Amino acid sequence: MPARLLAWLAVASTVLAGPATAQIKCAEDLPPVDRNAESRMTAQQFVRGVAAKEMAFNRAFANFGYTIDATVETLQGDTVDGQYRHVSTLRFDASGPRREIAQTSNTLQRIKFADRDLETLRDAFMLTPEHLATGDIVYFGRQRVGEHNATLFDILPRDSASSVRGFRGRSWVRASESAVMRLCGRSSDAPIAPMRTAVVRQPVAEQYWFPVLIRADEDTVIGNQTVHVRLTVKYSNYKAR
Repeated sequence: MPARLLAWLAVASTVLAGPATAQIKCAEDLPPVDRNAESRMTAQQFVRGVAAKEMAFNRAFANFGYTIDATVETLQGDTVDGQYRHVSTLRFDASGPRREIAQTSNTLQRIKFADRDLETLRDAFMLTPEHLATGDIVYFGRQRVGEHNATLFDILPRDSASSVRGFRGRSWVRASESAVMRLCGRSSDAPIAPMRTAVVRQPVAEQYWFPVLIRADEDTVIGNQTVHVRLTVKYSNYKAR
């Protein structure tokens, strides 16, 4: 096996495995990967097609209403010692967008998280050109995701010494649409810290793949302390403007 491929695989295992305390399993609900399947998309097509589609999805998202249900917790052992809780619905009327808040509270002490960070979190896991610019794109295989066959690409740092910039991890792509169906990895733009995060998307309005679930759960270093952070954000009730 070529030395560069061995290096890529070593970096991939580090990026995807993460610390031993990470609770997120990237593909625990999916069947095995077919490593021998031919790719329906090259790495160059991935960079061009997926990045363009992600930018289009991001623009389209601004024209949809939705319900968001978010919880961010810090834990000491099994005990929750701080919680951010937010439930709201974004709607559009004649005067423009209107957010109706059903619940919001914040007792976090050891980390910072506010309503504006929800948008930052979503944007951190869009594979726009800037999030792909410093990574190597490596085809990994094919895997069944629901009723679709996904093409898997890993986005890796150039070498094991590279700093984490943009997104690093695995993407599940519907090649015929250049659409990202799932992500699992770390983003340097994520609020709180670049924790290993799983993102699940579903088709909306028959053409957009929008997030329905974002999860992270691990010990992470923030400043001079290690904090166990558990994050769950759910999107539902998408409606076009």
